[in-house]
Amino acid sequence: MEGEQNDMKEIKVMVFSGNLAELAKSEMKDVVLKNRFQQQQGYTVQQFSYACKKQRDEAGTTFGVSSGVVVDFTIRVMTNDQTLFYDKLKDLGADHYSFVFNGTFENGRLKYYDNAIMVDGYVVDVEETAANDHNQALMHVKLLARELAYIHHDGSGLSINISNGEQSRL
Repeated sequence: MEGEQNDMKEIKVMVFSGNLAELAKSEMKDVVLKNRFQQQQGYTVQQFSYACKKQRDEAGTTFGVSSGVVVDFTIRVMTNDQTLFYDKLKDLGADHYSFVFNGTFENGRLKYYDNAIMVDGYVVDVEETAANDHNQALMHVKLLARELAYIHHDGSGLSINISNGEQSRL
């Protein structure tokens, strides 16, 4: 159709406040959930790391609880858009954060992603450094995870409860 513009953009890694597993279960049809995963609601991740360790016996069977998992990531933020993680640092409750890998956005809305990691946890540290551009800063955030969920593009996946080591299929 002439005059219609289809704005498609792929971004390597973005983080959103919210549970992408809920959206995947609703087959990406839930309008309220879809609005949480708009490109303008997320942050482009500059760096991302975590380690999840579990004890195993000689047969390879896991036992005991997982060690504490800290998810460490860096995002670039505008200097007037820094309140989300600072507000979460003050909160006593846990929240959901979804890291979307190779997400494709159409007209600003998440249309497709290769896979994602959803972290249910607490913001335990926020550190900021000035970027070259005076209107931007690099924000380093650490989350203490209670649960990790690995979500495939088809909505299937695996959830791991960090405190008791239980695993369940999504």
